[in-house]
Amino acid sequence: MANDDYDPTAPAVMADPFAAYAEMRANCPVHRFEGLENPFYTLFRYDDVRAAQMNPAVWSSRYGSGPSYMKSIGLFADGPAHAEFRNIFKPRLSPGALLQREDEIREIATGLVDAMLARGSSADLHDALALPLPVTVIARFLGVPDADLDQLKDWSDRLTELGFGQNAQAYLETYAGVCGFFDQYLDAREATLANAGVSEASSEHVGALLPDDWISDAVCASYQGRRLRRDEQHIILMGLLVGGNETTTSLLTNCVWRLLERPERWAAVKANPDELVETALEETLRCDPPTLGMFRTSLEAVEARGVEIPAKSKLMLCYGAANHDPEIFENPDEYRLDRSKDELRKHMAFGVGPHTCPGAPLSRLEARIALRLLIERLDNPRLDGPTQRIGAYNFWGRKSLPIAWG
Repeated sequence: MANDDYDPTAPAVMADPFAAYAEMRANCPVHRFEGLENPFYTLFRYDDVRAAQMNPAVWSSRYGSGPSYMKSIGLFADGPAHAEFRNIFKPRLSPGALLQREDEIREIATGLVDAMLARGSSADLHDALALPLPVTVIARFLGVPDADLDQLKDWSDRLTELGFGQNAQAYLETYAGVCGFFDQYLDAREATLANAGVSEASSEHVGALLPDDWISDAVCASYQGRRLRRDEQHIILMGLLVGGNETTTSLLTNCVWRLLERPERWAAVKANPDELVETALEETLRCDPPTLGMFRTSLEAVEARGVEIPAKSKLMLCYGAANHDPEIFENPDEYRLDRSKDELRKHMAFGVGPHTCPGAPLSRLEARIALRLLIERLDNPRLDGPTQRIGAYNFWGRKSLPIAWG
């Protein structure tokens, strides 16, 4: 592939991005792509990707995590403002808080596996388990009733498909629709407070007057000495919706796909689940990261490996390429269950630095519970037809994963 030919949206690259990443790491570690509405640069080498994430003074999130330029609010900020905004929703993702929800998550996953097995001896794992598990869990955390699960997933999928420069107008229309979706819940919570005579909401009302969930947090949280504006409430709920769905779905489908590609892998995990379930999930995150890259914006003109990057340029941090860098990982294109924990800890599937994905512990927990159930309950599982990747160029997962058992 000639350097000028690299196109992350090209069918050949979409089918196997890691082969293209290898060529770019070796021959063009900093690349400018002009094929979408907003041009952007990409970093492909591990050290460069890591360094950029650790330097928000130059590579900022204040203009959004995609190639389009977003308003600098909430999560799209740096420094103390960003940390304070994360702390609005992060307590529910702490180890202690997740431990209290573990039985609930296991019950949801068990019900989905029960239903899948009751329907016969084959299924599309994406539709039967990997998709509904995280959307159900995130709906419970948000405070959205199960009746709206299909709507939640539809919004999440559309935001994922459109949110990275493919069609800005369609994305903005979808974004407005999601804002309207959340407004009905936000308005209802605020009306409850008003009817109770509360003129100044605070965290003490969460779990008392209001349900104990993220929507109530968004209504009652204090941020920089004030309540959240409606656009900030939208940003926080939107981020939780999208981040809480796609990553876990793809982590689970990618992991089962890789294990069933080579039946001896599945057999090894089944023989030693206490050790290898976690290893399999972390190696999947390394080898097949659900998010292939996220974006930053340069606050000043900067040089990267001899390439001059102007101020206010968009930059894709290619996690997928970094996770396959042979300078860091031995035989990086090989899926291995014998990788050391020290090596696996270096992967960047959830990013590093101040903008590390706050939902990583929840994603790992859901995937671990689901994989343990599948290991325990599927008899002789196998792939049952071709898989299909998801449609967005910077995400990597199986949109369809037919399996059979018995």
